[in-house]
Amino acid sequence: MSAAVAVAYAPVRERKISDSDKLIRTICLEVQPMTREIFAPYGEIISERGQIEIDLDGGQAGFVAQTVEKRPMIFDFLGRHRRTEQVFSPLGGTKSIIAVAMPTEDDTPDQNKMAAFLVDGTCAFKLHRGTWHTSAFPLQESASFLVVDREGTLDEDYDLRDLKTALGVVVEIRP
Repeated sequence: MSAAVAVAYAPVRERKISDSDKLIRTICLEVQPMTREIFAPYGEIISERGQIEIDLDGGQAGFVAQTVEKRPMIFDFLGRHRRTEQVFSPLGGTKSIIAVAMPTEDDTPDQNKMAAFLVDGTCAFKLHRGTWHTSAFPLQESASFLVVDREGTLDEDYDLRDLKTALGVVVEIRP
């Protein structure tokens, strides 16, 4: 992938999470516009006319309506699907933010390859196979999406990683 990856970080803060000596760093991501070039390492933007292929690893397509409620823009878990791609199509034009990390060969996301993107509600996007991601963070009270992926993928192909344990980090998004 030759597209440049623009990842914006604010200063790292450290804090104790318990009485132990373990420190948790807070990484801050600046929200970027979701352009084809910047988003390319993570997936594809689907807009206007045209056709897009989705790799479902030989399975059947499943369609799910997903609604997420507004919550603080901080996370300490990322998930991925190793065997399938996913398409998220915003419903109702609601704006939200999605955080992603590039696919990795090992079982841990690369904290240096994380980014946050503004989903403007006007076009769908596809995540590459293995792209680490959060659920969307709505900018209004909630946001709804039509999600297309391989039927049963949440039961059979969902890899969730605790960033505090794996990397010693919590991630904060700055809109």
